Amino acid sequence: MAMRSRSSNKNQNREESWLFFLGVDHDGKETIARELAKNVFGSYDNFIAIGISSFSSSTRADSNEEVSNKRARNEHGGSLYDRFSDAVCDNPSRVFYLENVDQLDHRSLRQLKSAIKNGSIALADGEIVLMRDAIIVFSCENFISESRSAPSPPTAEKRCEKEEENSDEQKECRVLDLNIATEDGDDELDQSSDSETGILDLVDKKVVFKIQVL
Repeated sequence: MAMRSRSSNKNQNREESWLFFLGVDHDGKETIARELAKNVFGSYDNFIAIGISSFSSSTRADSNEEVSNKRARNEHGGSLYDRFSDAVCDNPSRVFYLENVDQLDHRSLRQLKSAIKNGSIALADGEIVLMRDAIIVFSCENFISESRSAPSPPTAEKRCEKEEENSDEQKECRVLDLNIATEDGDDELDQSSDSETGILDLVDKKVVFKIQVL
């Protein structure tokens, strides 16, 4: 199965799958994730959506009591990562649909990257829980690379401004900028590890959903 493909930087012996759904077709992305739960784990009940600020029920047919209980847990359950880790601890054999991951804070992004790399999550009490055969689907409309959105280093920027009139020196400045960017990527991994791009590099499969206009 395509969804079970493993990227080159992941342990081939692990069972879990990490997917990234991009695009504005929110209904389409969630529908596919629900179908994964039905086809892989046998029931739509094995789907759980976890949002950043609003709770999501695991099925569309939850009773009022179940919805009330889930809302209460969500309101006091901490960050998205905390709720995700608790859900995995309860039952890893499900599809976990994590919404709006582009809005996550740096700490949560680091924790999720660690989970992808290690195939396990750390609970608040320090317990380590294996992902086993979980299918994790990250979802957001788009992402912006930190390397593109971040301003150039001040010293290099000023140097380029001063040397604008000299084409030879401009070329030298551009080369310097590229070298700085390369060094940042190689030597300052902690900075790049917080970006969505880092997660995109680690997942097994990226899928872009587009709405077709007739």
